[in-house]
Amino acid sequence: MTIQFVESLLAAYAGVTLSAWDNLRLVLSECAHHGCEAKGFEVEFLSDPGQTLHYGVQVGNIWLDCGKTNAYSAAITRLTDEQVSCINAKQPLECAILSQEQLGLLCMQNAHFDHC
Repeated sequence: MTIQFVESLLAAYAGVTLSAWDNLRLVLSECAHHGCEAKGFEVEFLSDPGQTLHYGVQVGNIWLDCGKTNAYSAAITRLTDEQVSCINAKQPLECAILSQEQLGLLCMQNAHFDHC
């Protein structure tokens, strides 16, 4: 169930590039709406210690990278097992769950901003 849900989520939002924080909010909100337990984190990788942090989401045993914390335009990507093993530190994050309408507006506003 979790793998199919994550794959469908990634496919549904493949063409959407939001800020890393908005990606985090989107993934956590979609998971909540579909009854999938997910946790958000600020993540540091061993390959990049003390450098740029990323927003990450853990859905079951699957990890998604929502982008560097300072990214205003980032794609959501699934981390490989090797990348997950390189996570050096993670700080739990709290994030308000957005309604389906708010998610639609978030994506629509981003598309409009990109177009202008």
